[in-house]
Amino acid sequence: MYIFWDNSNIHYAGLNHVLPLKEPGADKKLYRTYFKGLLNLVQNGRTIDDIFFSGSIPPKEDTLWNAVRQLGITPSLLPRSLTDGEADTTDHVLQLALLRLALDHPEPSTVALLTGDGAGINSGEGFLADAKRLSARGWQFEVYSWDVACHSELRTFATTNGKYFKLENYYENITYIKGLRKAIEL
Repeated sequence: MYIFWDNSNIHYAGLNHVLPLKEPGADKKLYRTYFKGLLNLVQNGRTIDDIFFSGSIPPKEDTLWNAVRQLGITPSLLPRSLTDGEADTTDHVLQLALLRLALDHPEPSTVALLTGDGAGINSGEGFLADAKRLSARGWQFEVYSWDVACHSELRTFATTNGKYFKLENYYENITYIKGLRKAIEL
């Protein structure tokens, strides 16, 4: 099993769309993704062959990525653009790794996509377009996404060609509010 984790998509969709629904009035500055809980959800006792994880470089005093490294994950970190946020660079890093995986490992396996991004499908680009390419070659897909922010075509692809996991069902296991609420272990 191979995991492709778009941290920005998962974190910001949870922060901006799910937190206000699940914990109205909670301070957004204290919202955190519980990386270990999310990894446990996806792994589900299975062997992980590799994890591809991308995100943005945080401020120097931020220790965010230490939690990821403690799980044995080496994140691909990219600087934020001053005008456009990440300008889809983290997506491109993961998409390139996904296509390289298919070329380097011709024997199909399972890919878990942690994203909600279906952008670019109409031009043959993006996670969904690449997932369709690999699916046609026998690769299995699981998509883990906040349902409220998941691209409808990505959700349809996952439910038709694999499995779809609505992260809202695991909110208390994969998030916490710093100093106020701990995540519940799976």
